[in-house]
Amino acid sequence: MAKKYRYITKECLFCNSTNEADHPIVYQKNFRDEDLDAGVFSARRTADHFHYDMVRCSKTGLLFSRHILDDEALNELYKGSVVTFGEQTEFIKRDYWRPIADKVGGWQRKRALDIGCSNGFFMEVLKDNGYEEVHGVEPGTEPKAIARADIRDNIYTGFYGPGLYPENHFDLITCFQTLDHLSDPLGMLRNMLYNTKPGGHVYMIMHNTNALQAKIFGERSPIIDVEHIYLFNKENLSELCRKAGFKVTSVFDVKNGYPMSYWVRMSPLPMKKMWVGTLKVLGMYEKMLDINAGNMGIILEKV
Repeated sequence: MAKKYRYITKECLFCNSTNEADHPIVYQKNFRDEDLDAGVFSARRTADHFHYDMVRCSKTGLLFSRHILDDEALNELYKGSVVTFGEQTEFIKRDYWRPIADKVGGWQRKRALDIGCSNGFFMEVLKDNGYEEVHGVEPGTEPKAIARADIRDNIYTGFYGPGLYPENHFDLITCFQTLDHLSDPLGMLRNMLYNTKPGGHVYMIMHNTNALQAKIFGERSPIIDVEHIYLFNKENLSELCRKAGFKVTSVFDVKNGYPMSYWVRMSPLPMKKMWVGTLKVLGMYEKMLDINAGNMGIILEKV
């Protein structure tokens, strides 16, 4: 029997409506229920280019999926997701740490939380850079099993939400490529505010819909994906964070550095075999390339 899921309708985070005149369809749904499995919901896989009906708010530029799988289905799919980026881990650590490396010296470093922590790679970075107590939340069951021994017991397998941690508990909460996966990002931000100490910080990285690659590739961009429910730019992300109660201290482009082999594999370029062959002939296939690939970072403060 073909797999069937329940769907729910999402509203604009700012207009609180799905009025079609103000939220026209940009990309039409292009998958069947039976196309979906846990592999489709695993981070940094080669994109399948599956997506829901996606609409754009004419007032704020917010791009979002109108009819999405219900929470029960999403939870089940994410629980079965696996770690697919092992060989890139050291590059990701470096890229995510660089934007705050010169800031944490002036921050309290007692407790930190990483939401959507995968195998705890950034928990390792935080612990290795002076945070006394690091915690993580990850829905997939595999990542905790392969986490570094000294942080494994502090990874909660499940979903971040109310009641998981006390009020005013963390000096720093980090969240990478996760907010745009959520059906209620404003609710999550408000819960992060509750868990952050006064004077504490939240640091997030996510895709930017105004980035050059998103504009060039359009529907073929890796960010147009069934995992992504709400997609932001710098302006509407800042507005949402302020709506949640945070002070926005900085919003910035994030550079990513990977070998050329990774960039070619992940990109929607045509004739990939030709590109691979050419780069190998030129001796550039494993050459490192640092570029602004379309990610943005934001640092928030609880005042």
